[in-house]
Amino acid sequence: MWTAIDIPHMRNSRFPGRALILALLTPFLLFAQSQLATVSGVVTDTSGSAIPGAQIVASNAATGLRVTAQSNASGYYLVRDLPIGTYSITVEQQGFRSYVRENLTLTTGQALTLDVELEVGSLTESVIVSDQAPLLETRTSDTSQLVESRNVQDMPLGDRRTMNIISMTGAAVFVNYDSGGKPNFSLAGGRTQSQNFYMDGGTIQNMRLGIGQVDTDPPVETVAEVKVLQNNYAAEFGGSAGGVIVATTKSGTNQLKGSLYEYLRNDKLDAANFFAPFENGEKVRPPLRYNVFGGTVGGPIFIPKFYDGRNKSFFFFSYEGSRRREGFSTQLTVPTQAQRQGDFSQTFANNGNLVRIYDPATTQTVGSQVTRTPFPNNQIPQGQIDPVGQALLQFYPLPNKAATNLAGANNYGTNYSRILTRDAFLVKGDHAFSEKDRVSFRYMYNSDNLDFTEILTHLAASTDVQALRHQNFYYGTYTRVINPSTVNEFRFSFGDRINHARSYGIGGNWPSQLGLRGVPDAAFPRINVTGMAALGSTAQERQQFPIRQFQYIDNISWNFGRHTMKAGVEFRRSINYEINRPAVSGIFGYTPLLTGLPGNSSTGHGLASLLTGYTQSFSARETQVLDRYSDYIAWFVQDEWNATRTLTLNYGVRWETDTPITDRNNRMNGMDLTAINPVSGTPGVVKFMGVNGFRT
Repeated sequence: MWTAIDIPHMRNSRFPGRALILALLTPFLLFAQSQLATVSGVVTDTSGSAIPGAQIVASNAATGLRVTAQSNASGYYLVRDLPIGTYSITVEQQGFRSYVRENLTLTTGQALTLDVELEVGSLTESVIVSDQAPLLETRTSDTSQLVESRNVQDMPLGDRRTMNIISMTGAAVFVNYDSGGKPNFSLAGGRTQSQNFYMDGGTIQNMRLGIGQVDTDPPVETVAEVKVLQNNYAAEFGGSAGGVIVATTKSGTNQLKGSLYEYLRNDKLDAANFFAPFENGEKVRPPLRYNVFGGTVGGPIFIPKFYDGRNKSFFFFSYEGSRRREGFSTQLTVPTQAQRQGDFSQTFANNGNLVRIYDPATTQTVGSQVTRTPFPNNQIPQGQIDPVGQALLQFYPLPNKAATNLAGANNYGTNYSRILTRDAFLVKGDHAFSEKDRVSFRYMYNSDNLDFTEILTHLAASTDVQALRHQNFYYGTYTRVINPSTVNEFRFSFGDRINHARSYGIGGNWPSQLGLRGVPDAAFPRINVTGMAALGSTAQERQQFPIRQFQYIDNISWNFGRHTMKAGVEFRRSINYEINRPAVSGIFGYTPLLTGLPGNSSTGHGLASLLTGYTQSFSARETQVLDRYSDYIAWFVQDEWNATRTLTLNYGVRWETDTPITDRNNRMNGMDLTAINPVSGTPGVVKFMGVNGFRT
């Protein structure tokens, strides 16, 4: 069990010790979330007496890695920071037969108990245990579930995406996980998108300036194991409001290995949905083309005549590409040929009555009534058609099907595609300088770009938004065995990503081309016409780059007596540089009100208002550059006390805080609860950062 302590006044940027604490913490760069395994136990003789000074060696069968430890005066030993894999454990002491436990498989974050009983004899004699019931993990009290390498590869994961593993653990409830989207799920009853995700010990969680969603989805073929910590986990894990996910990527071994693969989905091979429509007596399946392909290779680093990296240096490389093209059908309402000419003489309401249009230029007030003159023959004269409205008509396709009602709705049907292009690279290296010094590094790149095909006559008028999303993750670690009972581990991780959501109408000087004046030429404007398909996007552009996150990592663990202590601190800085232009070139609204008879809701038409150039509403929005950052600081101390051979106590304390978000240009506001509002005379006034000394 662990206790999290939060000190509220540390969240206030005016807290006088905040700068001092940051200055003291930053040089140490401490952190302590580990995906590595440990083996511990007590060495005794056949009478049950403790044997101090016994030498324990853990040897990895695939890489030749050797990690040593020594039992203390209580006979207790601890072998820390073991990469996952298959090991043999050798225990030796003068005057006793050596003990060898073979084929011991260690998994992600495992804390395994292996008590050893040595028999009196010569060191040249060995007791070899090669086949025994699996050892139980009795040192920890967390509730977790492990998905091993073979299961990761063999599971029928939807779309071959790794995070689908989480949905199979029984502790998660997925909200959505659609094509190209980030996984959105609740873990162990916690809030959605609030889990912390560690890969090889470094976070791949989103920056801590908003929801802590999972930032990337590593290819299935690169993941060795995934462990899901649901609750009751140790104090070393934090930064989460609903469970922790710990993943370990594959590494190279002394044997050169590789793989090539392709997974295919095609609508020709899929069954039709239960609710799919029928055509010619058969169910129609939506078009789907989905390919996942790639390869991996890993092994020792070997340079003939120069370097033999067996048992020392290893590499692992993977590439995966995804190409997904999904087909969809849609129905829109577009102007008829007559309406394009300003002729509304055949435009009817659902009840069959003619929709009469009135000339907004003739609006006048007579007494208490507002009147307008109807257009002759319900037609707008060519001389009164607005050139901007006329120019916008070219972006509407002509009707290609019968309308679904008398009002002319859904008179155009078409198919379009959503296109996902994903590429992922992973490069990983491991090197052992000696039994006491090891380093590891990893670089991971992921892109998942989203595009759409044309629905209207020109992509610039599309309401869809393309997305360019790239992520780069760097990770390195240095492990130092200071002495048989003390291990230090330094880590650093850096995430750098971009998110550029942009409408297809960005650029091209579209407002000028359409004849619009007074709005920026940055994008195709949004045109909302009541009763017609919309033109343009409501999210014209959002630039988020760089989005960066730094972690500085170091932890230290030591054991004495029957205690295993671990302590660490995390410092993480999140940075977001953003330019948001959701409506930089404006959103124009055209309703029946301005071409209808005031007081008569059955008159007027939105398209007629567009053609006459009378706008009902207009809005434009562009946010100034936001350059924001925040720091996450945490420390913990925990102890694993093996009180008896059958009782282990886990306890610890954790403190963590997110510092207030800071904008380098003071483009923020807040509430001053002590100032008196001059309008209401009550406490509470909205103030802007940096103005009159507020929050500076």
